[in-house]
Amino acid sequence: MKSLGFLWGGIGIAGAVAGGWWWYEREVVPPPQRPDSIWPVVAAYHLRDGQGVPVSLTAVEGKVVLLTFVYTRCASVCPRLQGRIREVLAALPPSSGVVALSLSLDPERDTAGFLSAYAQSYAVPGHTWFYWRPSDQRWALQLARSVFNLTAVPLEGEEILHSDAIFLIDCEGRVRGVYSSEDSRILTHTKKLLRVCGTPS
Repeated sequence: MKSLGFLWGGIGIAGAVAGGWWWYEREVVPPPQRPDSIWPVVAAYHLRDGQGVPVSLTAVEGKVVLLTFVYTRCASVCPRLQGRIREVLAALPPSSGVVALSLSLDPERDTAGFLSAYAQSYAVPGHTWFYWRPSDQRWALQLARSVFNLTAVPLEGEEILHSDAIFLIDCEGRVRGVYSSEDSRILTHTKKLLRVCGTPS
């Protein structure tokens, strides 16, 4: 009789552990890096789209956002960053509510024609992916460094050294994680945030 009790106790513990793991995998997300929304700070940089038209941050507010800093002439880290975001978007239904946002580190050279072609080369049907730029490179670098704590340094030959980083931002505008282009956790964490925010994944 005592051994039967131990058996059921063991089953109960195993069930609790399994249930706890399921809950963790389904609900736990990285904690916010700061308690307030990042969007009011970003809005202060007066971003524009590829055509030079001022943009409104309402387009990303309330959404789960995958944010990167790139520039169209970049042949090293940028294709990896954009490729990873494309993979994440492709793994989610268009109705998921995820938005991708790429901010230019080279706004003077990333003109409408270049940005349009660049955007098309990474587009995922049904998903929203914005390409915005500050007014000039000085402001672009300051935004990357001061707000997102990125390395962003112009080099000789018009190249820009910058961090391999994708920012995952929740529906309240809080940064929840920073991932390299090689980090496979970003899809799992994006799905978790979508569940927390009440949107399908």
